[in-house]
Amino acid sequence: MFFGLIKTRRIFCKLSVLFLAVFAGLNWFARQPYETQQKLFDRIPDFAIKHIYYFSNASASLTDFIGLTGSDCYVEYKGKLPLDGPLCGGVPCEMKSRKPPAGVQYFKRTGFTVCYSPELRHPIWVAVKVHNGERKEQTSRPSFKKDSSAKNSPSPNDYKKTGYDRGHMAPNRAITTCYGSKAQKETFLLSNVCPQKPGLNRGPWRKMEYMITDIWPEKYGDIYIISGTYSDDKLKKLKSTINVPDGFYKIIIAQYQRRVYSQAVYMKQETGYGAFPRTKLVSIDEIEKMTGLDFLSALPDGIETELESKKATRLWPAGWKGNLKLLIAHFKPYY
Repeated sequence: MFFGLIKTRRIFCKLSVLFLAVFAGLNWFARQPYETQQKLFDRIPDFAIKHIYYFSNASASLTDFIGLTGSDCYVEYKGKLPLDGPLCGGVPCEMKSRKPPAGVQYFKRTGFTVCYSPELRHPIWVAVKVHNGERKEQTSRPSFKKDSSAKNSPSPNDYKKTGYDRGHMAPNRAITTCYGSKAQKETFLLSNVCPQKPGLNRGPWRKMEYMITDIWPEKYGDIYIISGTYSDDKLKKLKSTINVPDGFYKIIIAQYQRRVYSQAVYMKQETGYGAFPRTKLVSIDEIEKMTGLDFLSALPDGIETELESKKATRLWPAGWKGNLKLLIAHFKPYY
């Protein structure tokens, strides 16, 4: 019996070492350039590609979120962030490289500001503040409504049988829990909505919204987000003439321990349900080049340049508690 116990322990130790080696290898692979990953994927069957993609990014997301791996984008800054309600760093301005649509309308809502395009019939960007104060109870979802103050506003029927979700730019849950049911109804005005494919809206976009709403404020305090759209020159439209964006971005800012932190993601419209948000990290400079908008222009030039040029290699970490909350949320119904 004694020797049997020793043998069992040895087997357990070997399996543990093997597991750690595979985990470390997958974690390493997830951080390699796209070209390096593609060389392996070109040599293996499709079913193996899906498994390697999932488990490598799952392991990297776990260690990133705990704070063991990856790096953040931040700058030392003892001053106060320039704020205008939910807008942080100033109103996004037009740049000469690529002008956004003309004739936009601005709407100040409770907890968020909308820059809406009557031409595109959806918002170009929406700025949101998610605070770390007392939260309100989540309420039932109201119905989507036409925005009578928005020119050429879509109606709910314009989205029916199109194959696209009505994707919130100012998130339902974030606004409801921070500002209450009256503010929630404002998020269901169609001036706050864009056509999003279900895989994107209910997958990685939702995961980002959950982290912004329920995880990061506990550590970083108030969070400021600009969510927006990108469309190339060949505009795609639904039958109702609503433009279908090619992709969506989020720029996220927080001030924590005398540092300003930033992170940005860009997700194409075709991004699938199982995609990992960590694989969509970009620099703010990249988003500016695509959209023709200048962000954070109210910050001192040196601070702005450094924040916009750097690219984080991980989403903001939130420790074991944050990992557990995110795992539980993964199995909850879509809200």
